[in-house]
Amino acid sequence: IGSLINLLEAICDRVPSSTNKAELIDVSLFDHVKTTAAIAACLYDYLSDADVEDYRAALFDRKAADAYYDKPMFLLWSCDLSGIQSFIYQISGSGALKQLRARSFYLEVLLEHCMDELLARLDLTRCNLLYTGGGHAYALLPNTDEAKEKIAAFSSELGAWLMEHFRTDLFCANAFVPCSAHDLMNKEGTSEGSGRYRSLYRDLGGKLSEVKSNRYTAAEIAGLNFPNRREWDHARECRECHRSDVEVGEDDELCPLCRSFKNISPKLVGESVFVVSSEGELELPFDCWLSVLSREEYLVEKPDAIRVYTKEWDTGDALATHIWMGDYTADQHGQGISDYAMDGTSLEEGKGIERLGVLRADVDNLGVIFSSGLPDDKVSISRTATLSRALSHFFKHEINDILEAGNYRAQIIYSGGDDLFLIGNWSDVIHAALDIRKALDDFTGNGALTVSAGLGMYDPRYPIARMAFEVGELEDAAKAHDGKNAIALWSEERVFGWDEFEAGVCGKLEDIGNAFERNDKGKAFIYRLLDLLRNMDSSISVPRLAYLLARSFEDDEERGSEISKRFFEWALDEGERACLMTALEWYVYRIRERG
Repeated sequence: IGSLINLLEAICDRVPSSTNKAELIDVSLFDHVKTTAAIAACLYDYLSDADVEDYRAALFDRKAADAYYDKPMFLLWSCDLSGIQSFIYQISGSGALKQLRARSFYLEVLLEHCMDELLARLDLTRCNLLYTGGGHAYALLPNTDEAKEKIAAFSSELGAWLMEHFRTDLFCANAFVPCSAHDLMNKEGTSEGSGRYRSLYRDLGGKLSEVKSNRYTAAEIAGLNFPNRREWDHARECRECHRSDVEVGEDDELCPLCRSFKNISPKLVGESVFVVSSEGELELPFDCWLSVLSREEYLVEKPDAIRVYTKEWDTGDALATHIWMGDYTADQHGQGISDYAMDGTSLEEGKGIERLGVLRADVDNLGVIFSSGLPDDKVSISRTATLSRALSHFFKHEINDILEAGNYRAQIIYSGGDDLFLIGNWSDVIHAALDIRKALDDFTGNGALTVSAGLGMYDPRYPIARMAFEVGELEDAAKAHDGKNAIALWSEERVFGWDEFEAGVCGKLEDIGNAFERNDKGKAFIYRLLDLLRNMDSSISVPRLAYLLARSFEDDEERGSEISKRFFEWALDEGERACLMTALEWYVYRIRERG
């Protein structure tokens, strides 16, 4: 069945489920048959549990069918992994880049593995997995007592394992809501609460929030405060994650987990097969371990695997599951994070500030889109599954093509679900952000989905955790912009709508380059200009600015007057002035000499 799912996705994800041109052709054949199979599997388990043998009579006889279509035969189940931000970013040291890449990858595979484990315990397939990514997952499960017992056991085992290995750093909340066929069809039934497809996700989100607010039992809290485990002396801490409650090596000063991340990181980009078995390099829940192999190693060694994930389209092996992975990494001359900052950042070699660019971005109002984005007569579980998979495909696959086409000196640290974390050369990251935004507009066809982003510039020696935190605040500032759909560049005072940024800032950057290079204007002039622009509230700044511009371009008889007038008009308008100051700062960063 796993091979069949891979085959159908590879071949049929752009084939419409309906070829009737009078209908809305928006659900792929793959999503349709996959969802149909999920519903059928749940129906089989539910009816079997109810000792119903005549499925035709139960589901197709008019009177009986009305009753069954209104029964809560399904569970819409979801899980949410908390602590992702601190787990990924709370590191420092010379191996920070490798740690970032390995940690984000680890959480992706951990979630996939947990979902497959749950489905295996319920004797279901990945057809029942509606969505996984970004620390979240949704599944359609049968509403039986046996299924609920297995879900509870799964949750308990996973929670205990996370507590044992990560204490309170990682927590997986999960919950479910019963639903009927009428609910999934968004049709009114005969019982109270039916016809509520939109509210299913809202109710489910409420239950997840309730679980998160009551994470630990009294016994677990007592165990955290008075652990019955080896009492570490806390004399040595890991130089990457800074934990002191684990055994830290004397030679490398790393804890076992960080050591594993360091060893596995170089393999993540080049290798394509991820094997889950009883032994390996990274520990996973449920007595499993993860190893990373090349395709050739996998075919030769043929490891005794519990399950296998691969970046390639494999069939024939029932254990192989295809996964998309945003793993673009530009070639580097060295191995450190500083290499991205040291590459040339301008058209002229030897110039350009040596800084890293850090980008965090995610889709605006995604929860509202899922709950209210589709018209009442079009909302369905198939369309929700199609939308989820399309977004995952963009951020886990299309993103690689976008960055490769631009040949950007950058690396994806995390990309999945609806958000992105990118690090690289500061200039390249800015242009990459513009390309990603445009590609998302093209991908949705009409700009129906928007993205907000924060972008910061940092010295390579600055702690990664602080970079991530500060850029996260910039992202929040962009989301606070009127209508969202914005980018915050360098500081919370530099927030622009994407169109304003592209036309106002990027456009002015080009004008500045043409004007200043033609008239040989250097950094000293730009600093004087910026100082006046930043103090336009002062009554003396306006005449000083007019004088500076007039005198600076008076030798340019052909265009000097025009340039002075244009810059002065921009300075008098608050919005244009913000764009001008940002473009001037960008230009200075681009021409600054090294050292």
